[in-house]
Amino acid sequence: MPTRCIAAVALYGTKTAVFKGLLEAVQGICSVKLRERFHPYTLDQIHSTVIRLDGRIDMETGHLVNQHYIELAGVRRAMDHAKAMEILTAHFATPLGIRIGGLSPHKSAKFFSRGQPPYERMFSAQDGSLVLMGWPEATVMNGISQKPLDDLRRQMNEANILHWYHQSWSDVDNDFHLVIGRYNAVSQHKANEAVRDVSLLLSEQPTGIEVGINEIAIIAADSPTLAPARFIGRLPVDPTDIANLYR
Repeated sequence: MPTRCIAAVALYGTKTAVFKGLLEAVQGICSVKLRERFHPYTLDQIHSTVIRLDGRIDMETGHLVNQHYIELAGVRRAMDHAKAMEILTAHFATPLGIRIGGLSPHKSAKFFSRGQPPYERMFSAQDGSLVLMGWPEATVMNGISQKPLDDLRRQMNEANILHWYHQSWSDVDNDFHLVIGRYNAVSQHKANEAVRDVSLLLSEQPTGIEVGINEIAIIAADSPTLAPARFIGRLPVDPTDIANLYR
């Protein structure tokens, strides 16, 4: 039986205006470079995962627990979905500005993403996935002293939910990542060409996105691609409805 994937995500569903044009342009470049080896996601399914809500029933306590929290902390605490909804709603009550692109390899970076300059991370080929990356406007302008996405993910610990990419208590993940498709049987050279051409486009074409409450949803699916979705709930979602998704 497939594993149920449940997450709070941004921008799942219909894309419009400049953001739609950007995704189409990026996928177009990848299609030209990689041809039939590129398998684009539909625009509707492209999303950015804010926080994964992986959970299971703990046999010792009977509680619905966050698997990653157990693995890192060894503590079996019931996931508090009411608190999680409260945190998400508070953080996105004022829309969060996200910047994609507009970065140059010739300018000193004000911040790093996993130890790399943001230009090297804004589009990449990762284990068969092509990943578009953005960051909060506040971080782009002021550096990592302002990291609203990481602050949100870290606050979810109060709901006994540990962010998937926090592998230690000191890790920082302030990235806004979107998988735009997958590729297979492609040489490293060809993959690098696609990354180079998309990065050039992004450096010349910065795109701003506003992510507010209306752009956040709780999604449940039987595939990590979140397509097709078995459940789509816009904020606020009843905590009981979320808990039922794990059954």
